[in-house]
Amino acid sequence: PNSDKPQVTNRIRQWKPARNRRTPLHRRTPQFLFAAAAALALQAISGGSQVLAASGEWQKTEFVEARLVSAVDGTGQLAELPLGVEVRLKDQWKTYWRSPGDAGLPPVLDWTGSGNLKSATLAYPAPHRFTLFNHQTFGYKDQVVFPIRAAVTEPGRALDLKAKFDILVCEAICVPQNLDLTLRIPEGAANPGVEAQLINRFESQVPVAGSSNAIEIGDARASEINGKHYLEVTALSKAGAFAAPDIIAEVEPAAAFAAPEVSLSESGYRATFKLVLTSELPPGTSLAGRGVTLTLIDGAHASEHATKIVAGTGPGLGSSLALNAAMFVFALLGGLILNLMPCVLPVLSLKLMSLVEHGDAPPARVRVNFLATAAGIVFSLMLIAAALIALKSAGLSVGWGIQFQQPVFIAAIAVIVALFACNMWGFFEIILPPSLSNFAGTAGTGDGIIGNFVIGAFATLLATPCSAPFVGTAVGFALAGGTAQILMIFFALGVGLALPYLAIAAYPAVARFIPRPGMWMVRLRQVLGLALAGTAVWLLSILPAQIGWNGTLAVAGLIGAMVFALASDRLMPNLPQFAGRAAALVLGLAALGLPLVMKGSNPTSAATVAGKETGSIAWTTFDRDQIKSLVSQGKTVFVDVTADWCVVCQSNKKLVINTKIVSDRIGTAAIPMRADWTSPDAKISAFLATFGRYGIPLNVVYGPGAPAGILLPELLTQDAVLKALDKASGKSTSSALPVENRQRDGT
Repeated sequence: PNSDKPQVTNRIRQWKPARNRRTPLHRRTPQFLFAAAAALALQAISGGSQVLAASGEWQKTEFVEARLVSAVDGTGQLAELPLGVEVRLKDQWKTYWRSPGDAGLPPVLDWTGSGNLKSATLAYPAPHRFTLFNHQTFGYKDQVVFPIRAAVTEPGRALDLKAKFDILVCEAICVPQNLDLTLRIPEGAANPGVEAQLINRFESQVPVAGSSNAIEIGDARASEINGKHYLEVTALSKAGAFAAPDIIAEVEPAAAFAAPEVSLSESGYRATFKLVLTSELPPGTSLAGRGVTLTLIDGAHASEHATKIVAGTGPGLGSSLALNAAMFVFALLGGLILNLMPCVLPVLSLKLMSLVEHGDAPPARVRVNFLATAAGIVFSLMLIAAALIALKSAGLSVGWGIQFQQPVFIAAIAVIVALFACNMWGFFEIILPPSLSNFAGTAGTGDGIIGNFVIGAFATLLATPCSAPFVGTAVGFALAGGTAQILMIFFALGVGLALPYLAIAAYPAVARFIPRPGMWMVRLRQVLGLALAGTAVWLLSILPAQIGWNGTLAVAGLIGAMVFALASDRLMPNLPQFAGRAAALVLGLAALGLPLVMKGSNPTSAATVAGKETGSIAWTTFDRDQIKSLVSQGKTVFVDVTADWCVVCQSNKKLVINTKIVSDRIGTAAIPMRADWTSPDAKISAFLATFGRYGIPLNVVYGPGAPAGILLPELLTQDAVLKALDKASGKSTSSALPVENRQRDGT
């Protein structure tokens, strides 16, 4: 088997007469020479290469040998050829799977220099688990063939393969090996080669994706008990009772687990795996919401299932009631704190005016109207929850504040805010037809149940770009769970956000401390109208990232013209009132419809600064795939996920990131990456989900001392950023040592 040309030997054996197979070679010289001559003749007829087409030359080192093999002797008219890399290891030595585990490196093939090769896809047979000193690694020993599907550029032409094969092999020590492999598959019929059976044998060991095979893998459920994180998976066998099942969980970003605790049902057809997390999670994060690939291996059967981890029960918990209750409290606190976040400040005028106008009202009226505002807040959040459930059911990405990624929504809110401002300035008090007069006239003043309900709902929509302490955790739990969790958490957020109104409804006497109505209220309405106009300008500042400056200026012009039309009653008293109102209606509708036409036209985001400098920081565009490579080179990476519509993000930049001490540190000690989520981006959404987050701001620091990343709080401080940079760079030894230890292979 170690012959340099085993395929020649195999071909010769095909010519042996059956009656002489037991005859010693020295007594069969004539037959042997005849077979050799026949083989050489066939080789000459086929152009001298057909016999050698099934495999390349062995490349050997002291610990390993490898070669390229083919399942066919010629390229035929195949668009894709079945190939493989055969690896043979010295006794007691092993190499690694695509996910090595606590240590190791996967094999790498570089096809530079190959001829007629379009692409090559490497597959991995099911690995073995190796455990030593509680370290879990996954790989192969003795022999393995990595199946390859090679797509050719021009079917029918010869395929010349050249591959640089980098492989790590380990025993008591680990030694990287670099081998140059070659294989030529000539033109001609794609007949099965002598290595076809070998490739097929290992290709059959590649885990099958989906639930239609012999093993069906269920959901992965995460839980936390006594500070430990658990992952629980249930699987069902369709091909008989399980024998000795094992499961491997590949979580993104990488996380390490101990060997699973396996429980089999009485029949043996059902297996439950419980894995405990052995690596560290970034503070404030959980496994729920992360992507995971589950590979279950049981003898000759192997299955693979890619899914997202959902929140659930863990060992000994028995019920998720306690977890749901804890998250409900988190959402309640998060909603309450949301009242103090910068996103809510633009709608302070609506809230303040609502309180002021109840200064001398009867307690019953104060109670009813503030309850109406609270009901509007809760209704608005439940409406958002319903929309998120629908989007999630349709398989689309979901998140907190994602409605601000839609230019039509922003334009609509800007129009409504401008109308509120016009009402504050007294440009209109009622809107025809009469059936709508009470609704429109009271919506801006807070006078009446409908008006207060509208204020609550509208204020909530403007508050959703913000994240706050507890909000991210609660929303992440909800969106990683099912419909019940989403409705429960968003209801709790609504109650928390409405608590100030509920408090006033409970104690309406508070409104009596407001001064009696007078001329000061007219002046206050004018000032608050200016605040609302500022809110409209802020909303319009988001649009350039989505529809470009030309579209933004056009929308702004239409809204300005709408305001002028509403003010025409005062500016031009002789003009019929209905003319100004009709013009305002047309202009407002035009402002709403314009983003549909201009969407995607020359977007210019203030948050996208790749190649430009903000402060002293030269930001690069976010590239998740580069982070691991940069960290492996010993570099520190600072990731800032932001958006033009995220007020907290802008506050973090101004008050922390762009300050001299922080910007200088980031600019000199880290690779700064900025991810712009102003418009929908599936890659950024997936990145957020790995931290159990569905909203922004999100800031993470990676480095040699924190390869899994250090998640920073929503509200940044200089101290938090600087400490994270130190820890990630390895200057802080509190977490760097365990990370380094995990990179060592104890086998």
